[in-house]
Amino acid sequence: MKMTRRRLIEAGAGLTGGMLLASGPMAPRARALTPAASDSTLRTIVDAAVASRQVPGVALAVWHGGQEVNSYYAGQANLETATHVTAESVFRIGSLTKQFVAALLLKLESQGKLSLGEPAQRYLTFLPQHAPFSIRELLQHTAGISDGEYDTEGVSSQLTQAERIARMTPLFDFAPGTAWRYSNAGYILLGAIVEKVAELPLATAASKLLFEPLGLSQTSFDQPSDVVMARASGYTPTGTEAQPFNNAEYLDVALAGAAGAMRSTAQDLCRWITVLFGGAYLPASSVQSMLVPARLRDGALAGTKRHDPQAQGMGDTQYGLGFMLDAHTIDGKPIAGHHGGINGFAAYLACHPSSGLAYACLCNADTHPGLPLRDVRRQVLGPVLAK
Repeated sequence: MKMTRRRLIEAGAGLTGGMLLASGPMAPRARALTPAASDSTLRTIVDAAVASRQVPGVALAVWHGGQEVNSYYAGQANLETATHVTAESVFRIGSLTKQFVAALLLKLESQGKLSLGEPAQRYLTFLPQHAPFSIRELLQHTAGISDGEYDTEGVSSQLTQAERIARMTPLFDFAPGTAWRYSNAGYILLGAIVEKVAELPLATAASKLLFEPLGLSQTSFDQPSDVVMARASGYTPTGTEAQPFNNAEYLDVALAGAAGAMRSTAQDLCRWITVLFGGAYLPASSVQSMLVPARLRDGALAGTKRHDPQAQGMGDTQYGLGFMLDAHTIDGKPIAGHHGGINGFAAYLACHPSSGLAYACLCNADTHPGLPLRDVRRQVLGPVLAK
């Protein structure tokens, strides 16, 4: 079958007004903060979205200072079996996958196995040599790789998929390093680099190097054939009273690869982002590098030269390594966040390292304006957002 950006995975750059950033490792002890998440308003927001049939179910977890401070699970994980959403419910998380891939590459760099400044062509020799771009530029969406159409029949690995991408015409939306455009295909190339360097399939490398060491027992790269206990089903809202949801269009999730093929729980995601910014997985310098806004080869902030007109609504939001970055906070210490969307699912994960505030909100419906993601964000992050 032919695969395009839209069909593969929804761009994870949604919620453009609410992508937040972090400027350094999480403090061992969070500063005094009373999270707005303790307010019953959160439950009201989530319950209203479920009751109005904007989404079948929602999983929400809020952590502060490395510990859970609030969680709420509402609605149904599966409409046909009337299974309720619980703390164990496993959702597909779409483009939240990208931050895990970025961390994997930084782990390999810390082990001396690669450098983000090296040309991607050093590891993927089938890429064109006339227009080199670095691993870092792929991570930051400044390499110019197009999310065009390519054949996915018989794809068995990220390397195989990357070879197909390399044959796309045109391969580039713009000359590498001259602009910014969100690229899922670029992250497939990154997944192929992980496979090349680790000499393992991407899912196996992630499990051995990341999920298992950090105890993320409910987090994994997904496969359609996997039998997953407490798996949530994905839905598409219809806008009708008689049948408010259809089953989401089928997608071989493995094709999303490093761009968005993972699954997880709200609690695992909060644990992950807390450990990441707490410095327990990567050296402090590596963590800091994830949170530095991308710059183009001429020195300009990448967000000032967005190639896609639809991305202009992102305002001052920048991109680091797997995270959207926005510094509009009361203490000037940014928040790191990302939206994830894939057939039948939408998610948001964010952390404010200087205060220790983090949260994950997972929904089993396609991304659309009626989801509670934006309102939940405003409520949870209210104490640290600039007024």
